[in-house]
Amino acid sequence: MKKKNAAGIAAALSVSAAAALLGASSPASATSPGTSTASTVGYVCQSRYDGAWFPINGYSRGFSTMAPAQVALNAAFKVSFDPAPILALGEYNKELTDIEVAYKVSPGAKVLSYRLVGGSNLGSASFHVERRGAEFVVTSPDSIPGGVEFDLPTLEVKLRAPSSAGTVTTAPGGSSFTDRSFGWNRLHPENEQWDPFQCYADPAAPVVFSSTNVT
Repeated sequence: MKKKNAAGIAAALSVSAAAALLGASSPASATSPGTSTASTVGYVCQSRYDGAWFPINGYSRGFSTMAPAQVALNAAFKVSFDPAPILALGEYNKELTDIEVAYKVSPGAKVLSYRLVGGSNLGSASFHVERRGAEFVVTSPDSIPGGVEFDLPTLEVKLRAPSSAGTVTTAPGGSSFTDRSFGWNRLHPENEQWDPFQCYADPAAPVVFSSTNVT
């Protein structure tokens, strides 16, 4: 995590204002009927201002996932994860860094390869994939300015189906504020302090991105 110290302006940030911290998420849309699924993930989120933590309630993001409905035993197939564009409001986010979005694949499938494709308005930020067991975290240590809508790269994962019948599922990764499903670190324009925006997928409303039957 990047940390920068600067003299802060004493101020309080209300929870209602915090709800607007990141701007509205754009809905993902299906691009290929029968193989693409649009999902909305609800998150449990928090951030910090002048050392005080506060919740961000009701935040969600859209994703479009492409996966076959059915594959044969031991067959190779591809799953792709395309997050909706992000607009982090400039009045709360002067600069963003350490952006993360996490996905997971059921462990019965063997990972053959993975790559990132696309993305827009990312400036000079370079993204890569970190493997964490059955999870894939798309992240970058580089900075992106706030107030500009950007689109993270799509993650494509090539898998081999298990040798026995079953189901290969995909879902959001992450499980806590320290193991984020989604988030970044932000420089607030008022106090010039870096603070985290941390989200994990709401366990009370689980989301399955895709489900592929193996027969």
